[in-house]
This record gives sequence, C-alpha cells and structure tokens, in this order.
Amino acid sequence: MQRTFGIILSFSIFLTGCGIVSSERVPCPKTAILAEFSKSVERHQGILIRTDLDSLKPECTQEDKLKNVNFRLRMTSFRPLGSFRTPMTIKPSYFIAVMDKEGNILSRSDHELEIVFEENQTTKVSFISVEEQVPAQKDVTIYVGFNLGKAQIQQLQKEREKSLHDSRSQSH
Repeated sequence: MQRTFGIILSFSIFLTGCGIVSSERVPCPKTAILAEFSKSVERHQGILIRTDLDSLKPECTQEDKLKNVNFRLRMTSFRPLGSFRTPMTIKPSYFIAVMDKEGNILSRSDHELEIVFEENQTTKVSFISVEEQVPAQKDVTIYVGFNLGKAQIQQLQKEREKSLHDSRSQSH
C-alpha cells in the first residue's frame, strides 16, 4: 500500500515537472510602436478620421531556430461628433518591420485594417492578432506603425505644432 502510494506520488511529481517544463515562458524580442507613425489621419467623404495605435502585447513560442511572435495590437479610431449619423468604413494601412541591432530590415509586411463605424458611433476600438516569425538566435526588434502619405504627415505635423504651441501658451 505504502509502495503504491510512493509510486503514484513519484509519477504525479514527474507529471507536474513535465507541465512546468512545457509551460516555460519564451522571451520575446523587443517590440515597439514607432511614435512618429503611431497615428493616422484619413479624410473620408470630407471628414477627418483619426486612428491611434494604442498598445502592443507580444507572446512568444519557439520552434527550432525560429521564434513565433504572436501579438495583439489595439487601435482606436475617432470620427467627429458632427459626422456620426451615417455608417462609414475606412481602411488604414499599417506595417510590421523586423530589424536587427545593426539597423538592417530583415522583413517588412503591410497590412490593412477595415474599420466599420456603425450609425451614431464616434469611437471604434479594434483588436488585431498578428504573427511574425523571427530568427531565435538573433537580436531583433519588431516595429509597428501606420503607412502614412505626405498629406497625412503634414496634417500630423500641424497637430503636433498646435499642441506644442498651446502647451507653451498655457505655461505663461
């Protein structure tokens, strides 16, 4: 009886140990949202729609010489209160780039997110799941940002300058 109990106890400790080994956390490479490309402004039917990359949460697994980086992106889109009555769809484009520590781009992929504003909706939060594979033994960083055109960059620069000017005016 005591011997049977000892065997069962040893076997359950062995199984617990296997569970611990298989659930070890794999360290992820650095991930970052590029500040200069974290906001997108898009005109749709004359209405300025803004989308922000809010957060990025990676989880990693490893297979042989590759790490699978699964991450969840959160994007929040806003449209003006005066333009909320009709449904609207926009499709902001964003990129994911993998760079090594020397600054070489190892891979880059472009993606498009379809954002559907329902009638009377001014804010839309979207969660996107993305998977990238990176070399396991290489020091890399994964960057995420919006693909911005010249007009979008100019609009965002105007907003930043106005924000900077307003903050300086309030401090005096």
